[in-house]
Amino acid sequence: MDDLHFSEAFAQFLVDTNVIGAEDALHALDEQRRRTQPIGRLALKHGLLNMKQVFAILAEQPETGLRFGEQAIFMGYLERGAMERLLEEQRRLRPGLGEILTEMGTVKKTALQKCRREFVRGMETALV
Repeated sequence: MDDLHFSEAFAQFLVDTNVIGAEDALHALDEQRRRTQPIGRLALKHGLLNMKQVFAILAEQPETGLRFGEQAIFMGYLERGAMERLLEEQRRLRPGLGEILTEMGTVKKTALQKCRREFVRGMETALV
């Protein structure tokens, strides 16, 4: 499960267990997406792509339906290894859902940590 799907599942768990409301969950998930660095921006920052390439990728995406990184690889602008490193950096820089919820004042950090442990335990049980 990738980070964004984990966040969505955790948000659903928090709503289902009445820790937060659905509106707070949606707001926090939207904020997490808003604060996630786009791959194109990270590639520019590291000199892996130039603006002309970024715009070419963006222009092709509606036609192919590919995500930015896959489109960049398909067009020959990025190697898969470079893309994986960019995705890892994106994940590392993405604020956690819990961080956002505590910043919003929706839930206290200690309560959130307890809920996260319970959620992870439940996921581990489901996988076994």
